Amino acid sequence: MSMPSATPMTILPNRGTAKVKSVLSGDTVVLLGRAAGEGRKAPEVTFTFERVTAPRMASKANDNVDDPGAFSSREWLRNLCVGKTVTFETRKQGATAGDRVYGLLFMPDPSDKTNTWNLSVESVRRGFCTPKVLGGDVEDISNDDGGDSVEDYEKALQAAYKEAQASRAGVHAEKPLVRKIMNAGDEFEAMTLVEKSKRLCTNGSVTCVIEYVFDGSRFRCIVTDPELESAGLLYGSFTLILAGVAFPRVGNPRLNPPTPSEPYAEEARDFVELRLLQRELKISLYGTDKSGVCLVGTVHHPRGNIGAEILKNGLGRISDWTIRMMSPVDVPPLRIAENAAKRSTLKVFESYAPPKLTGASEFMGTVVEVISGDTLLILPSGEVYDDESKLKKISLASVRAPRAGNEKTGKPDEPYASECKDRLRVLTVGKSAKVNVHYEKEIPFGPDQTEKRQFGTISIGKREDIGEVLVAEGLASTQRHRDDDEKSARYDDLVAAESIAKAANKGVHSDSDYKKKTINDLSDPKKAKTHSGSLIRLGNTKAIVDYVFNGSRFK
Repeated sequence: MSMPSATPMTILPNRGTAKVKSVLSGDTVVLLGRAAGEGRKAPEVTFTFERVTAPRMASKANDNVDDPGAFSSREWLRNLCVGKTVTFETRKQGATAGDRVYGLLFMPDPSDKTNTWNLSVESVRRGFCTPKVLGGDVEDISNDDGGDSVEDYEKALQAAYKEAQASRAGVHAEKPLVRKIMNAGDEFEAMTLVEKSKRLCTNGSVTCVIEYVFDGSRFRCIVTDPELESAGLLYGSFTLILAGVAFPRVGNPRLNPPTPSEPYAEEARDFVELRLLQRELKISLYGTDKSGVCLVGTVHHPRGNIGAEILKNGLGRISDWTIRMMSPVDVPPLRIAENAAKRSTLKVFESYAPPKLTGASEFMGTVVEVISGDTLLILPSGEVYDDESKLKKISLASVRAPRAGNEKTGKPDEPYASECKDRLRVLTVGKSAKVNVHYEKEIPFGPDQTEKRQFGTISIGKREDIGEVLVAEGLASTQRHRDDDEKSARYDDLVAAESIAKAANKGVHSDSDYKKKTINDLSDPKKAKTHSGSLIRLGNTKAIVDYVFNGSRFK
């Protein structure tokens, strides 16, 4: 494009080419130039058609109601030129034009590339704009709509206007479209749109225009899907959070004091704007955020997965809380893209380093003891168990078991704590296990003390991940990680297993009241003496050795 680098006010040459970034109304577009260099922001100019006017679009100033025909006018121009290169011819700019440029835009006729359209004239011809000056002699009009003559241009506008009036096109129709925008959270419930889109829309995806990009993962969208007209949701406006991806936050210069943008936030927004802004695309909606107003979903772009492209370029991270809403089959491309960016230390991962382990990342051993529902003691193969220090304490990566209580403080067990621990015992104790260590963490252990704990995946026999078995049976849940935390290599499989357990209302996900098993503690000598007779009469009794005091005393 022939525009210079960004300045306080970009001045266009008399003629040049530019890409249309967005269409604000039927007579105004935003032109995007080339960045002056790597890392520099591309210049933008608001460009308005000379000597024509379009109906005013809905805004807060007019109670979110369009002037008749305004949306149809904007949509014709948006479908025609967003993302495409046009030729511009400036007529007025600078101090006399305010914050915009007035002129003409030209592009090839879509049906005949040998002809050139003057977009102002074609918009008037279709009834989407009207000349600012009406009337005048239209005889002997030049066929060259793009000529330099102001007189020829005015004649072409008047001829196009009469043609539109005669055919009752656009704003000249008996009842032009009048759109009223409805906002999620005010005029309709956000979850209603989620439910209706799954039930009424083809393949469960709703057609929307992405009107504005706040940052790389938050957009303002307008519903344009005719399948939702019967539900009263056509032209509903909502904020979409892109599922599975989190981006650096864009600053707000209007705050006092202004907040700066996080590193790569502007680049991430530009990356998304170039590909999604004002495109009409299908969106799959999954749910809402905690506020119940912002919707979470996936944007389906014909050229691929926008989330994966963002991650691959190192402009964002995987968002744990939104990725849980996605179908498990849609997650692997995002994980692969993020891992590739991490390995290449791209942008937001420029300081990323793989987790450092104090021991081997993989070893074989025998499970000696289950400490809790997600932590075990393992004797590595080749070691002789002659000291407690030979045992390795391993916790299941990205798995959270219900916590055991504390008798001293009177804290009770969480529901299913004993069941989870016992199931882990049945699956592991005395068996040969393969351990893959993924990360280490400092765990608080007593006052002012910490313990470095290894977290990994434990495989026994045909079971690739013992943690997944517990999660699938509803005895444990997946750990909620921060976006930059290290996770299990099988994290997505764990989340998928948890989703199935939730759907089946298993264990910790059950709605029914938990009934704790009654345990008769006979460690008190008086109680033990009282029950000793009945235990002797039972003869051989099955029991679990919970603790070994010494070679002859067990609990």
